[in-house]
Amino acid sequence: MGSLFDGGFLRVAMTDRRRCARPLPEQVARVAGAYDALIMREKDLDDGAYAALAREVMAACDRAGVAFIAHGHVLAAREAGASRLHLPLPALERDGRPEGFDLVGTNVHEVDEVAVAEGLGADYLVASPVFAPSCKPLPGRGVAFLEQVIAAAHVPVLALGGITDATEPTVRAAGAAGAVRMSDAMA
Repeated sequence: MGSLFDGGFLRVAMTDRRRCARPLPEQVARVAGAYDALIMREKDLDDGAYAALAREVMAACDRAGVAFIAHGHVLAAREAGASRLHLPLPALERDGRPEGFDLVGTNVHEVDEVAVAEGLGADYLVASPVFAPSCKPLPGRGVAFLEQVIAAAHVPVLALGGITDATEPTVRAAGAAGAVRMSDAMA
């Protein structure tokens, strides 16, 4: 699984370039030090545009000492040279675990999805939404949901959804391996 999950609680920024006031490579430099990894989740880009932006963001991540994780664009991630990939669970179910990546993660929204995700080869899980996210009108599933996912999992579990400075200690106390933050990471 590599060293990504070997250093304690992992803080992960998830991109949203449309909400970001500056280009993503500049944003990486801004959040470096506060985050250990970055998931580049730009679902609206075609593979060519995603690969081009991924190369720029990966270079910025390398300079900043932030681990880069591609999201969803398997071919573009390969083309850009990414070694880590995050896939939505339906994509992982449909296409299987793609070859050539050192680390593959996925989201789970129900406890029974944990066994499915692990059976498909997921190296880590993102339980979401734990708290109500500020970017979508969704209710949070709560800390009990996160604890159930952690108890069912045999791989590291990150929390996503409504993670702020105020809620992050709660997910740490619940035993999460880390937290994924978008809104404040892209501000």
